[in-house]
Amino acid sequence: MGNKVKVAIDTNVLLDVLLETRPGHHLAQQVISAAEAGLFKAQISTQSILDAAYSARKGGVEYPIFENILSGLRSFVEITAIDWLDLSWATEHYTGDLEDDAQYASAYNACCDYFITRDKALFCHNSPDNPMTVLTPEDFIASMTD
Repeated sequence: MGNKVKVAIDTNVLLDVLLETRPGHHLAQQVISAAEAGLFKAQISTQSILDAAYSARKGGVEYPIFENILSGLRSFVEITAIDWLDLSWATEHYTGDLEDDAQYASAYNACCDYFITRDKALFCHNSPDNPMTVLTPEDFIASMTD
């Protein structure tokens, strides 16, 4: 994997990083560490950051801690917005969660090669015709060593 590979990180993976009690914490940390090391370009949407801030606060993460983590991410993560094109695609390809579908569309339109999530509903988008592959953090980490 090189710097040209672009990877979207879903909200649930970002939450795994923020909340040490979540079962996916260790794997999510590996994904973020690899991005920070420059092994790939990471992308997170503004919506993911807002959702993660809300959930992290509910999970007991104080705002200064969240702000510190966000500040660290800014140095190596591209932040993208969800726009009308993404929302339109999400409504046409609805899998049961409009927010997840919009996240996926935003990553696709940002020309990401991979979408890292633990949300199994988004795996329906994997196909030979689709240039963006949906993977779990575990599968993505395994693919980095192949």
